[in-house]
Amino acid sequence: MIKQSIVALATLGLLSLSASAANTAACAGCHGKNFEKSALGQSKIVKDMSKDDIVKALKGYKDGSYGHSPMKGTMAAQAKNLSDADIEEIATSIAGGDKKAEDANTTKAEDSNATKAEEKKAAPAKEVNTTACAGCHGKDFEKSALGQSKIVKDMSKADIEKALKGYKDGSYGHSPMKATMAGQAKKLSDEDIKAIAEKFGK
Repeated sequence: MIKQSIVALATLGLLSLSASAANTAACAGCHGKNFEKSALGQSKIVKDMSKDDIVKALKGYKDGSYGHSPMKGTMAAQAKNLSDADIEEIATSIAGGDKKAEDANTTKAEDSNATKAEEKKAAPAKEVNTTACAGCHGKDFEKSALGQSKIVKDMSKADIEKALKGYKDGSYGHSPMKATMAGQAKKLSDEDIKAIAEKFGK
């Protein structure tokens, strides 16, 4: 039986996927760029799954018949935004059923990441984009991620900054959340971290 998570999103959100692009770049934080990782140490390696198994899991998350807490609630919130066509396209691109589509998706994702990197470099710290965090933490950081984290909006600025810097250097948190957050925090500069803490902390 397939384990809990297929297409994550700790931080990262299938909400951004579209029927026309089936862009799975946002899933890389938990599953790896090529879906070679076990998300939060709980899911199967998605790249080794068949297209049918991926479709079955995503449709199950969408109708509530698949998975269990806390991943079930998180994934249900993401999958409900996907049409059957989206799910078919995502499964095809991950499982390699259409090599041309997969290559196009990879190129598009790399171009998008390069553009975002340039924008991030040029933009001031106070414009740090935290929308990718909404899938687990909520738009205003009002949720406990996967039922395990603190509610960020209730934390002080100092505590948020301490936590993010700790995830970045490996001195904070514990598995499986520690590894997931380390992958996200390492992308942040000290200025980014300070800006996030100032915006969302008490």
